[in-house]
Amino acid sequence: MSRRPLGGLPVVAALAVALAACGSARPPAFHPAGANPSARHGPGAPGKLTRTSTLTWPPFGPDVHIIMPGWLPADPGEIPAVITAKNFLLAYLYAEYKGGADQRWAGYVAGSVATALRSDLAVPAVTTESFTGIIRFSRIQAFWDPSVNGAIDVSECFDNARSANVGLHSRRVIPDRSPPGQHYYRNTDVLARGAGGQWHVIGVYPVIYYPQAKECKP
Repeated sequence: MSRRPLGGLPVVAALAVALAACGSARPPAFHPAGANPSARHGPGAPGKLTRTSTLTWPPFGPDVHIIMPGWLPADPGEIPAVITAKNFLLAYLYAEYKGGADQRWAGYVAGSVATALRSDLAVPAVTTESFTGIIRFSRIQAFWDPSVNGAIDVSECFDNARSANVGLHSRRVIPDRSPPGQHYYRNTDVLARGAGGQWHVIGVYPVIYYPQAKECKP
C-alpha cells in the first residue's frame, strides 16, 4: 500500500483546512490504558464488535490482510461514531486497493472532506497503484472533540510496515523509499452526527508519525 497518510493519500493538509473552518484546533491526548489489543484478521473477516454491531468489510483479495481491533468505547453514545470510523477506514483502504475506483467510502463522509478525498483518489500515484501485505490498526480511542460541538474524535494507530505498493495491474512491487518512521503513525478522524442521526467523518487532523507517536510502533 502507499506510504502516505491514511493509506496512500496526501489529504491531511486539505482536511486540516476544513477543520480549521469549523474552529477545531488539535486532537486530544492519547491515553493508552483504554486500548484493546484483540483483533480479527481480514480479508473478509469481521472485527469482533460487542453490543450487537459488526463491521462492513470490503472484498479485499487474498493478497491483503487487514487487522482491525474489536474494541468499542464504554460510553454507548460514542459507539456508533467508532463503528462509522472503522468502516470508513476499511472502505477508504479498499478504494486505494482498487486504484481509486471504488466509491463505498463516500457513504461515511460529509462536507468538504468528500471533495478532498475524491481529488486525492484521482491522482496518478493512486490510480496506477495498489498494495499487498498486512495493514494493522491498533490502539483505537474515542473522545469528544474539544472544539467542534457534538463531534467525536476517533483516533487509531496505523502500521503498514509489512505491506508493499504494487502496480495496479502488474502487481509488481514498487520500491519503498519512505523514511522508516512513516510506516507508523496516529490518525484522528472527526465525526459529527447529521440531521438524520447518522455519523459521518467531517475532518481529519494532521497525522502524528513515529517517534512522536511512540505508542504506534510495535
